[in-house]
Amino acid sequence: MATKAELKSLLNAPIPLAPNTYIHFYNGGKLRADFMGETNPKDDFRSEEWIFSTNRAFTPGRPASENTPTKGYSIVQLPGGETVLLTELLKAFPNETLGAKHFKKFGANLGVLVKIFDVGKDAHIPVHWHPSPEFSQKYLNNPFGKNESWILIGVRPGAKAWVGWKKKVTVSEFRKWMDAQDVETMRAHMHEIKPKLGDVTYTTAGIVHSIGEGCCILEPQEPTDWNILAEYEGPYPYKREQAACGLDWDKGLEAADFSVMSASFLKNRICRKPVKVRGAGKNKEEKFLPDSARKYFWETKLTVADKMKMPGDRGFYVFVTFQGEGKLVGPWGETPIKRGKSFMIPRCLPGYEIVNTGRKPIEVYTGYPPEI
Repeated sequence: MATKAELKSLLNAPIPLAPNTYIHFYNGGKLRADFMGETNPKDDFRSEEWIFSTNRAFTPGRPASENTPTKGYSIVQLPGGETVLLTELLKAFPNETLGAKHFKKFGANLGVLVKIFDVGKDAHIPVHWHPSPEFSQKYLNNPFGKNESWILIGVRPGAKAWVGWKKKVTVSEFRKWMDAQDVETMRAHMHEIKPKLGDVTYTTAGIVHSIGEGCCILEPQEPTDWNILAEYEGPYPYKREQAACGLDWDKGLEAADFSVMSASFLKNRICRKPVKVRGAGKNKEEKFLPDSARKYFWETKLTVADKMKMPGDRGFYVFVTFQGEGKLVGPWGETPIKRGKSFMIPRCLPGYEIVNTGRKPIEVYTGYPPEI
C-alpha cells in the first residue's frame, strides 16, 4: 500500500505501467514477450498482457490462487521501483488522473481496456462473438459490451483470422455445428483474412470471429471480458453451459450477428485504413476508427521521425511504444521510451514533446476512453 504522497508524486510525469502478464487457456506468449523485451521469449501460455485495465481477468481451469480478485488490474511503478495497483492511484486522485467528468460517469474506472494477446504454435482463439452494450445491460447487468479493435504488433508465418459470414448461415444450422463442435464448417462459412504487421481492424459487437496461430494483437476495447464461445469442452477448460457468459444458449445466440458480410464491408469497414489528422513532413498522427467508435473508445497512431508535440487537452490515455526509442520531454524533465514500454498519461499532465533519439521513426499507439 503506497502512501498518498508516493501516489501524488506520480502525477507530475507520464506514469510507467508495469508488466501485467498472466497464463490463459490458449498457448502463446512468444511474440508478446519479445515485444515486452523479456529474455528468452517462448510460447508458455503466458499469452495475455493487460496493459491498461481496471477490470478483473479470469482464466478458466486455473487454480483460485491465480484467479485473484485483482487479477488483470493494471500495475504502476513508483519512483522507488515498487509497484501498486493503478486503482489505488485513481481512487486517491480521480480528478487529476481521470478528470471530473469521466469520474462522475464511470467512477474510479478507466472505461476502456487495452491488452495484448498472442496466439502461439498449434493454438487458436475459439469461434466466438461479443455482446453489445444493450445486450449486456439487459442480460448481464453491465453497461459495457465488447466492441474492439485489433492492431497487429506481431505476426508469424501463416497467420490467419476468420471474421463474419461470407455466406448465409441460419441459427439452426449454427446450432448443429456447435453441437457437433464442427469448427471446420463454421470457419468455411466465414471470411478468412491473412493479417500483416501493422494492420488494424474494427470488430463490432456480434460479429462472429476466430483468431488463428501467429497473431499478436494490441487490442483497445470496451472494458469487459464478455466472450460467447462456440467451442467448448474437449481441449477447453470450460463446459458448454459456461461458454455463453453463464446465459442459456437461446440468449447467447441472440447476441450473434448472422447477417452476410460482403467482401466490400470486410475490406472497407472491418479492415481500417489510416487517415492523417495532423502533422508535417515525416511526423504525423493518424486515426483508424470511424467517429461512431468514439462512444466506446478511441485510438491513434503517431509516427515521429524527429520531434512532435502532444497537446495537454486530451484527457487521460495510454501511450504504447510500438517501434523505436526516444524520450518524452515536458515540465517534469525527460522520460525515456522504447518498444514495448507503456505509460498512462494522466488528465492533469500538461502538453509535452516526443523526441526521437534512435535511427528508426518512433511509432506509438494511444488509446482513449469513451467520449463523454
